[in-house]
Amino acid sequence: MINKFINSIKKLPTSIIAIILMIFSGMCASTMHCFIRFATLENHPFQVAFYRTVFVLIIFLPIIFKEGLTSLRVVDKKLQSYRAIVGSVAMCCMFFGISITELAKATALLFTVPIFSTILAIFFLKEIVGLRRWMAMILGLIGALVVIRPDVGLGLGPLIILFGAISWSGSLLMAKKLTITETNTSMTFWQAAGLIPATLILSIPFLKLPSFEQLIICFFIALTGTLTHFCLNAALARAEISSLLPLDYLRLIWSVTLGFVFFSEIPLNTIWVGSALIIFATTYIAYRQVKKSKLTSIGINNNI
Repeated sequence: MINKFINSIKKLPTSIIAIILMIFSGMCASTMHCFIRFATLENHPFQVAFYRTVFVLIIFLPIIFKEGLTSLRVVDKKLQSYRAIVGSVAMCCMFFGISITELAKATALLFTVPIFSTILAIFFLKEIVGLRRWMAMILGLIGALVVIRPDVGLGLGPLIILFGAISWSGSLLMAKKLTITETNTSMTFWQAAGLIPATLILSIPFLKLPSFEQLIICFFIALTGTLTHFCLNAALARAEISSLLPLDYLRLIWSVTLGFVFFSEIPLNTIWVGSALIIFATTYIAYRQVKKSKLTSIGINNNI
């Protein structure tokens, strides 16, 4: 039955498969956030983050057995280490922030990652950005302020999530550079392994023996997180990011639904308004980036 379903999916056009994978990736991401909220009701976020990293490595073991230990070879150890540190900060911030923030608001703020990635690329990779992309980034940041609502009071959760988004943006830029020398398997494994020391140290004051039910929830956090990245990478391999990015924003719908069903959360109008500004800004940034890449490609081809 499962093989028949998989074969029927494989017969679909590549673009349709990419759309399905992108939508499923967003659903997995929202579900992971929901599981994090459940897990942190009885456990400290840092403890949940630690157990999550351990389970990711366990889930990853079959891939290592299949591809062999050579797939874990590291070329740029220094950059891998920096990425592990920055990734640890990002994950701990996100877990802590999500534990005290409504799911819809947390999801909306995490949409700012492409904006911060572009800003960091300007300063650290010397990327040249035109006036229109600068305006889009400013608009996106205004959207983040609308979501946070500083006029009411700067909540700790949203601020921590924003800092996590900035840290994650830095991790993504490092990952982009690592793709030149490292394999996808190596990058994924060592990123997960690199998270263990930091999450363990931070969780030591709060460590306690979890119940079987809590371990199951942590396992599903790791599983849905792994599926999120796997489906996202598979989707991006089949279609351009500009065509897939709008589908990623369906995560807001999934988060609102899960937040309402499981935590009785009703998002304010400011979340929708701020999300619209962030979504417009990030979509435009992605569009301009793809257009720039195409123009660069044409220029190279014309010079050959």
